[in-house]
Parts: sequence; C-alpha cells; structure tokens
Amino acid sequence: MQATWVHWLLVLFLCKSTGLAVEASVVNGAESGDSKSLNGRSSYSQCPFDVRAHGIYTVILPILDPFQVFCDAKMAGPGWLVIARRTTGELNFYRNWAEYKRGFGDLAGEFFIGLDKLHAITKSQTHQLYVHIEDYEGNKRYAKYDEFLIGSENEAYQLSKLGAFTGDAGDSMAICRNQKFSTYDRDNDAWKDGSCAHIRIGPWWHRTYQDNYSSLFGLYVVGTVPGLDWKGMMWQTFKQNYSHKKMQMMVRPK
Repeated sequence: MQATWVHWLLVLFLCKSTGLAVEASVVNGAESGDSKSLNGRSSYSQCPFDVRAHGIYTVILPILDPFQVFCDAKMAGPGWLVIARRTTGELNFYRNWAEYKRGFGDLAGEFFIGLDKLHAITKSQTHQLYVHIEDYEGNKRYAKYDEFLIGSENEAYQLSKLGAFTGDAGDSMAICRNQKFSTYDRDNDAWKDGSCAHIRIGPWWHRTYQDNYSSLFGLYVVGTVPGLDWKGMMWQTFKQNYSHKKMQMMVRPK
C-alpha cells in the first residue's frame, strides 16, 4: 500500500516538473471545446510560448472580461496571437466603426479581433507585430515590426508605436505610424478633401489618399482588377496595387 502511494506521488511530481498536460482536441485548426489547457491552466494573459499552443485559448486582461483568441504556433514560431486573418474573401471587411470596435468573424476562419481588444493586448506589455501575405501564385512574404501599440478609443485607436522593420515583404506600414484608425463612417485620416476609408473601400490607419501603401482590410479581389486600383487587400512594397489572396496579422510580447 505504501509503495503504491509513493508511486503515484512520483507520477504526480513528474507530470508537474516536465510540463505534461492533457490537451483538448483540435478541429480544423481550432479547439472543439471552449479553450485549450496547458499544465492545468485554462486561461492566460497572452498566448503560451509553447510549440503545442496552436488553437483557441482564453486570455484575461485587466480592463476587459475574459475573451477567446487564436494562438498560432506554426507560422512564425510559438506565442503569436492572431489579430486578423483573411483567406477566402467570404467575410466582408468594409464595416463601420462600431463593428471594428468590437470585432467580427470566426476565430477559426476569417476575422478581426476588435480594436478594444487590440488596444488592451498591446497596452498590457510591449508587443511586436507580424504580417503574413500570400499572393495568388503561392508566393509568401512577411513584415515584422519590433514594437506595436494601439491607442484607446478616445485616441481613435491611433497606431501610437510601430517599431523597426524586418522581413521580405518590404515596409508598407511605416506611413501608418501615429495615424488614427478610420472607417467609412468615422473619418480620422489627414486627407482634407475626403475619406480614405471610403474611397479605398477599406478601413485602416490611413494617412492621405496619396499615401496608400497598405490596406489589408480593403476589398477582396483577385490580383489587379481594372477600376479597382489601390482598393484591394494590398501591400504596396510587395507587388504594388495587387490585391493578395491571404493575409494574417499577429502580435506577440517582445
């Protein structure tokens, strides 16, 4: 009896010390349950920095109720929290301020996390930004910034910090630095003669009509379409005004 008792104590100790855990099943890259658990935990303040942590998790931040996020451990290593994804064009991104404030879509598919959540995440500690882009020929590029901070709604979700760039997609987001977020019903850009979000058919951290270097929330069209120049899901330093097939934006603590 004593040997059995000692045996199970050793098993418990080994499980805790080696980080063994029971994981929920994954369906189509997302959790079949409410959240995934590593080492007995069901919620986190950020995506776990663990190669197994790929799927839907619950995070807790000081100024918001607990909410679910998609953690991606495959695209660029562990610990990345996906803030936006587009892969098929099934989800409309031409939405108003209220919808961008709260977020929309499906974490397992196309979605935007919401500006309130993005502000809370990036304010909680210093974060970096990773942007993945793929064209219709299968060419993939990335842009990474070593600091990324979004302001509060009172600051119109200003892109307050955008750090140093690395990557092979080119830097198409530097022009957005210090710009406020704009939607078709909330014009916060620096263009005095109109609304970039309306003309470009895409909410974003626009500056002026002439400075259209990136617009990842633009129209989902195939490549370059006559009459829709600079209105697609574009990243100017990678194929100019070409509208790409896939994009994913992620953040991770620095």
